[in-house]
Amino acid sequence: MVKKATPVHVELTTVMEQDGQQERFHFTEDGQFVNLNGKYYLRYHEHQQGQTTPVQFRLNNDELHLRRSGIRETVFTFLNRQTTKARYQTEYGIIDLEVTTNRLLVDFDPIAARGNVDLEYQLVSGNQLVGTYQLQLQFSR
Repeated sequence: MVKKATPVHVELTTVMEQDGQQERFHFTEDGQFVNLNGKYYLRYHEHQQGQTTPVQFRLNNDELHLRRSGIRETVFTFLNRQTTKARYQTEYGIIDLEVTTNRLLVDFDPIAARGNVDLEYQLVSGNQLVGTYQLQLQFSR
């Protein structure tokens, strides 16, 4: 097993639209860009409202995997212009979701340990639109 971790600076902007309301979040965190046997991960801890949430993206040119751990466990797979299934673990139980990726652009340089992600997706639960999300992510040394 070959693992190489490089410290990086992570900037993330998320715009969420739910029930006609729009919210914008901006995070700046320290993280790690990890090369694990030729697979690439971006890992960091998100600090929000007194809570720390471990976040991991698995980067690929044509797909993106997102894992957020903690009280609410989420594992999403994003494939451009496709719908995937996801399970959202809440303190009240598991919610089944459909994730429709409207836009996915992943561009990263594993040698320089920098890159960016441009993502837009919708979450649907039981034929109800939960929300539309736009995510802009940049990381660099």
